[in-house]
Amino acid sequence: MNKIEKILVPIAGKLSSNKILQGISKGLMSLMPAMILGAFAQLLNQLPISIYQEFLINTGLSTVLTDIVNVANNMLALFTSFAIAYAYVSAEKNKDGFAAGAISMLVFLFMTPFETTGEGYTAVTNLPLSWTGARGLFTSMFVAIVVAKLYTVLINKNIMIKMPSGVPEFVSKSFSSIVPAIIIAVPFIVLRLVLAATPFGNLHQLIYGIIQVPVSHIGTSIWAALLIQLLTGFCWFFGVHGIAVLSVILPVWMAADVENVTAVASGVANADLPNMITYNWVNSVATIGGAGATMGLVILMTFFAKAKKHKVFGKMAIIPSIFNINEPVVFGLPCVLNATLALPFILLPVFFIALAYILVNIGILPVSNGLGAPAGTPLIIQGLFNGGWRLAVYQVFAVFASIIVYYPFFRILDKQAYKEELEVGE
Repeated sequence: MNKIEKILVPIAGKLSSNKILQGISKGLMSLMPAMILGAFAQLLNQLPISIYQEFLINTGLSTVLTDIVNVANNMLALFTSFAIAYAYVSAEKNKDGFAAGAISMLVFLFMTPFETTGEGYTAVTNLPLSWTGARGLFTSMFVAIVVAKLYTVLINKNIMIKMPSGVPEFVSKSFSSIVPAIIIAVPFIVLRLVLAATPFGNLHQLIYGIIQVPVSHIGTSIWAALLIQLLTGFCWFFGVHGIAVLSVILPVWMAADVENVTAVASGVANADLPNMITYNWVNSVATIGGAGATMGLVILMTFFAKAKKHKVFGKMAIIPSIFNINEPVVFGLPCVLNATLALPFILLPVFFIALAYILVNIGILPVSNGLGAPAGTPLIIQGLFNGGWRLAVYQVFAVFASIIVYYPFFRILDKQAYKEELEVGE
């Protein structure tokens, strides 16, 4: 632990003092209430109990919970575009963070493709949720930081409309942001026009296209699974939804699931099933508590944290994490751009895949039967669906392994947070 601390603390210290990373971290943390609300709404809406689901549908609660998820989770990037720019500019003296956040949100919406249905006077223009949620998070970060930096530079150079001293402050602030807003909009207008002339079409597709290129031609080998998981971990760490990588291989892995289900229905023995690497198998062995296999981290926060903020956060996040819903942990703690947690967050799921693959080959774990548990199915039950009691036991082992692996990194993180709380208390 001392060696890890000597290596990670200086790196974390330098990163934590970086204005850009501070803005991203503070912005994401400020959205934690919305993410917790969305996580619980998603959990309540997905409990796989038939009587309960019928109750939700008959009472209309299913629609209400779905709307909460859409607003809280599927518009996360939209909120982030405001929150990060606001946090970055507010850290500067005498700067209007609200104006910067509003400009950033407008630019993000401008860079997001709209959809038009119908023709003529019946035409309706919609904002699809596909890019306003976690998938669009990296774009929102990029937009927020660029807008915030440009806004700060323009205000520092007094490139703005100055009102007389007798004008109320809120009116003066409104006018002072007009010129920066117009100047900031220009490069984004140019960028949108340039991207529209390329095969990508827009900024979101450009980012996803670049990420997807390295993994567009791989299949169901163990090396493919390890590479996909590694790239997925990097994506999540930098705030990009892991679907950027998974979407490339998802059709192949899901087809492998179908092949295994068909083979099981035909009476094929488990050892003779055609595919070991499938989507449901990778999901069962790697995402213990969600992206980054963070179940152990949440347990550590809940029961072993010294810092009050970690104790409170752990208690709020533990139930969603049991159901593999960990957006509050990834974006609220956050794990995104958190140098202290980078190694376990990125590499632990890769290790779990490699270990499970070895155990399958030596006959300890079964081959995936191809069955996928419904979204929101808790750990252990998820394992029972996909591979019986042995895979369920593996998930229990993985939870304890996650606690052990995250422990030294969590101690460093918690020690720093506890020290900060003591300093504030003094």
